[in-house]
Amino acid sequence: MNAEHSDHAVIAAFQSGDEFAFVTLYNRYKEGIYVFCKKVLLDESAAKDVTQETFLRVYENRHRLLKTDAFRSWIYTIARNQCYNYLRRAKRFVELDPGVAVDRLDSSTPFAELEKSDQVAMVNKLLGLLKIEYREVLVLREYQNLTYEEIAQVMKTSVSSVKSRLFKVRRKLADEYTAYAARSESTPSTTKPKRVVGAATTVSINTSSPAVELKSAAGGGRDSSEKSG
Repeated sequence: MNAEHSDHAVIAAFQSGDEFAFVTLYNRYKEGIYVFCKKVLLDESAAKDVTQETFLRVYENRHRLLKTDAFRSWIYTIARNQCYNYLRRAKRFVELDPGVAVDRLDSSTPFAELEKSDQVAMVNKLLGLLKIEYREVLVLREYQNLTYEEIAQVMKTSVSSVKSRLFKVRRKLADEYTAYAARSESTPSTTKPKRVVGAATTVSINTSSPAVELKSAAGGGRDSSEKSG
């Protein structure tokens, strides 16, 4: 049973104006919303402000939530809208600082394997190279573990479009890793690489050098069907 299904009673109470229910929902969702905002905006300070603005809008618009089982997609929709509002006001896209603190990925997602492989800084750097529509879909799926249907609701698009974007962004990340490996080939290697499979790719990581090799994994990864769309 996911968190949203266990929230029904609390959400219903929140819709009725129960202040304690709002505090409960805030405590349950604030971390996920903050991580989403930070990965989309690539700015910790802005993410904190946008997270607070998101919950303010949630509180003010609770009467607009028609179904309690749609709360998770509803709150991420509000967070996404607030991120775009911030970017429009700022009129700029900031690049990710490689030194920024890294958030833990959902342990049930393939990208968690990349984190275990000590390639987090590179993954975060590559996130900054993505267009926002690709960055957000990746964050919603791999960091927040939303379903395709929920992501489609948040992004106001189709499930097939979500799968297509995920396929494209994962392929782009694989290409960027390949380029990184090519630049690192001159580094001597004395340790046998270990292999990590995830996100429809196979990553060969040399534990004694920064070289990384990314190859397509036939049938590998969680979402081999995402190429269509």
